[in-house]
Amino acid sequence: MSTDIREVRKHYSTLRDLVIQNPGGWNDVDSRSKVERECSAASAALPDPECHERLRAVQAQAADLYSAEGHAKWARRNMSGADYLRLQILIALEAINTRLFFIDALRARSLLEGGHDASEARVAVAEGGPQGLV
Repeated sequence: MSTDIREVRKHYSTLRDLVIQNPGGWNDVDSRSKVERECSAASAALPDPECHERLRAVQAQAADLYSAEGHAKWARRNMSGADYLRLQILIALEAINTRLFFIDALRARSLLEGGHDASEARVAVAEGGPQGLV
């Protein structure tokens, strides 16, 4: 596994634990700041547009989750806004984790089939997918 993927997985785990352990629904400046730092660090570690998009969604939803009133607009009939946001954030984080497995598999395949080095595989993934690798 590449260093960049390992780095993003570390941030994924930290974010996941934070959302599970801090239910939100109030003005939690510390949690909001931690989410911002972790999302920024994860984005900087891997040049993948899909991961960046999901991380932006996590950051935006966490801003509402850990605010005094922003979570209220997300309320559902049978679920509080805070619970709904936590669920949506965890879904986005799992999508990032799945994407990391995909990127890792593309890179491994590239190395086995074409002899491309890992940096070429990173560029192809960052440019939108496997087209440059097959």
